[in-house]
Amino acid sequence: MRKQGFDGTRVLNLYDRVTGIFNEIFDSRLLTASLFALIGYCVLFTQRKFPMRWMIFVLFGMILLAFVTLTARSDVKARVRFHKGMAGLWFALHGMMVISGLFYQDWLSESVPLLLCYPVVFSVLSSRDDESTFRSILKGAVFAVLPFVLWSYLTVPVTFGYPGYKGVFYDANCLSMSCIVMTTAAALLSYASFMQKRMKSAAGYGACAVLAAVTLALTLSRSGLLALAGVIAILAVAIIAGMAKKPGRLLAVLAAVVLVLGTAGAKITMDKVYEAYEEDYALAVYNYENYGQPITVPRPEERRLSMDDLTSDRWGIWMAILDNLTWNGHETSVVQEWVAQDGAGDRKFNAHNAFFGVAYNNGFIAGLLLVAYTALAVVRSVQYYWMHRKASAYAATPLAFCAVFILVGMFESVYAPFSAIGCTYLLVQAPLWRADLSRRTAERIEG
Repeated sequence: MRKQGFDGTRVLNLYDRVTGIFNEIFDSRLLTASLFALIGYCVLFTQRKFPMRWMIFVLFGMILLAFVTLTARSDVKARVRFHKGMAGLWFALHGMMVISGLFYQDWLSESVPLLLCYPVVFSVLSSRDDESTFRSILKGAVFAVLPFVLWSYLTVPVTFGYPGYKGVFYDANCLSMSCIVMTTAAALLSYASFMQKRMKSAAGYGACAVLAAVTLALTLSRSGLLALAGVIAILAVAIIAGMAKKPGRLLAVLAAVVLVLGTAGAKITMDKVYEAYEEDYALAVYNYENYGQPITVPRPEERRLSMDDLTSDRWGIWMAILDNLTWNGHETSVVQEWVAQDGAGDRKFNAHNAFFGVAYNNGFIAGLLLVAYTALAVVRSVQYYWMHRKASAYAATPLAFCAVFILVGMFESVYAPFSAIGCTYLLVQAPLWRADLSRRTAERIEG
């Protein structure tokens, strides 16, 4: 019976012909270093809020992706069959993004590497042993973010309270997005080292996870705290369900941790909302005293919560997006309709949501396809974990970063080929593209 799925062997053979002699120069032992360079590059541009033109930024990213694929090649040829659903949704989604780029050229720089380059990376990485690949990606992520965290503590005094500690980053949200990548990667490495009885490594990676988590907490980023709580809960439940013989106590501890993080998030949210109320009222009083404008804003203690208050105006942005969706997207990521409605020209916000962002930028068809692709990736990451939970300490890696992407993506536009979260999320998905998830390595070609 013929196996379903696209046979990626031709892609690999074409890749080998194109790269030629370079496969003999580069060694797979350099994979961790090349991934460190790639993710570090993504963190750098998260830190600087993308100062270069997108085309230059993407060009360097594509070069780094090429280094990843060159150093990831294994000595054994392998047959890789793509899962039809994953591959089909991928090419449909990014094909629509390319079509939107034909109308609005700014989107071509994002859609081309996603459409063409990442499937090559998926082909190469999915032909390798999963454990060594996950280990290289996770190490690259930890040591890519760590220098920026240390740089922040060494050069920028720690601050407590609003607007949150941002270190050397453009803003606190950018620092939190990098920290959640480091926290998740370091926690997975610590768990794997512990299961392999390498206690010194487990302690070291555990310390890195704690450092990143504490830094994330200092940013007061609600999306980061939500992602942290979600990843802790999902990983703990997965590990307990898959491994523990008596899960009751462990689940109780987990519930307590999630409760504490949830309480902290609620407290931060309410403090931030009340601070915004005070600022609005203070501005109204100032305008009254200096310009005679009537005070139309209620006192802080008299105001009632709204969805805009709870989401820092994101709710209004999302509603404006839903009211103005088109099939081929919009020229810029700034939600112009919301800007006009808000009446504050300096608040030129994007969607602040990965899924709404793609729907607004590239059209509602692309938005729906991204939702479908993400849902399928989650399903397959759960299946992958359950199949390999007892054989591999790294089995939860795709599931963990699916959680990071979704939970942060609910409040930030992180779906870009070389954002710190987007890049790491995509790299660990390579095994999910295999038609047969039960194999930890690809099917060998005989002869």
